Amino acid sequence: MSAAPSAAPSAAPPRRSIAETMAELRAAGKPSHHAPLYSRWVNRPLGRRLAAVAARVGLTPDQVTAVSGVVTFAGIGLVAAARPTPLVGVVAALLLVTGYALDSADGQLARLRGGGTLTGEWLDHMIDCAKGAAVHLAVLVSFYRFAEPAGPALLVLPAAFGLVTTVVFFGTVLTDQLRRGAGAGATAEPGPRSAARSFLTAPADHGLLCVAFALFGWLPAFLVAYAVLLLGTTAYLAAGLVRWRRQLAALDAAR
Repeated sequence: MSAAPSAAPSAAPPRRSIAETMAELRAAGKPSHHAPLYSRWVNRPLGRRLAAVAARVGLTPDQVTAVSGVVTFAGIGLVAAARPTPLVGVVAALLLVTGYALDSADGQLARLRGGGTLTGEWLDHMIDCAKGAAVHLAVLVSFYRFAEPAGPALLVLPAAFGLVTTVVFFGTVLTDQLRRGAGAGATAEPGPRSAARSFLTAPADHGLLCVAFALFGWLPAFLVAYAVLLLGTTAYLAAGLVRWRRQLAALDAAR
């Protein structure tokens, strides 16, 4: 008895083009109305393009996160190890900017694929926390090794920036987790003040810090930019402490 003819294999679904993937990423992306200026207008659009490329070549969100970490820490290592020159500054800035864009791409890719995982979110946050502290440690090491003169006042600058950055990161993540545990939704709705808020929070954007390293070969100019970003981030933290506590106090009162 002859065997029954086998069914014809189904055709593989056509691969989406970069443009089609970009359109899906725009539809699946989280709102950016209140994101800081650089993240809103530069980093997320750049991350969207990188996420589309990653989807095209078949990378997973965790793999994009890992690449982001490698690129970012290559830039941080360059800052700590190499004597500051205009070329070193530009290369470090490019590495940091690319790493930050990939940090946006992994989340966008996860949403495109239907949502992320707990391990993926954990990996992303661990790398974010490490890079936020390490970049300022690298600046401190560079100042100590290469700046003339490397006095205590100069070294306090990156030490203070690292402290402020760590508290901002921890406060943001902790408040978000406490709000999720209390079943609270988003706190901010899109509105006419969103563009103004993007400008006001711009100095606290990690992306602008990445760009500032293009000045690393010109110490006076870099110090001015670095100090301005430190002051802006400190102001953001001060406002955040008030806002976070008020949000949590409202949830306590509603219980």
